[in-house]
Amino acid sequence: MRLLTTQVTSLELREPRQTDVPEPPCDELLAVTRVRDIRLDSYRMLYRALGDAHHWTSRLLPDDQLSREIHNETTRIFVLLCDEIVAGWFEIEMRPALREARIVHFGILPAFRGRGFADYLLSKAIAVGFAEGAGRLTLETNTLDHPAALPLYRRHGFRPYATRRVQTPAIEAKTQAAEKETT
Repeated sequence: MRLLTTQVTSLELREPRQTDVPEPPCDELLAVTRVRDIRLDSYRMLYRALGDAHHWTSRLLPDDQLSREIHNETTRIFVLLCDEIVAGWFEIEMRPALREARIVHFGILPAFRGRGFADYLLSKAIAVGFAEGAGRLTLETNTLDHPAALPLYRRHGFRPYATRRVQTPAIEAKTQAAEKETT
């Protein structure tokens, strides 16, 4: 297994923006909706569709472990629907005892990029993060993520508070292709 070295940037936001990001102009109907008790195969599809290109591996887990991570009382999963087709999604973990929330995963699917959806969806994630009393919202990005990720987070007021170098397993293109052939 090939390992990739990346620099992880941890960011925080101490208060939500005072203005909402308007819905981007488009001909399609947009909706952000919470998905309760998402099916594991549906979650994996979203995770892989967004994460494979960026070598996301934290949720490549057996069913029982994945279910514990995403089907608990502190995890919220939301999707951005564009004419009822998933265009993006985010996963957020609420930490009420710490008065914190953490955006665990966030992104726009490749076919929907470049249309202003990321600003809109991130504003919704921020609102969810602060809706249950959090005084601090955190997230992490790294140098393997989409190059627009860090500038997007900074534009929304997130500020870096730590960096670290880590190694992560590479998701090889032939592995991705083989999995697509079997589904």
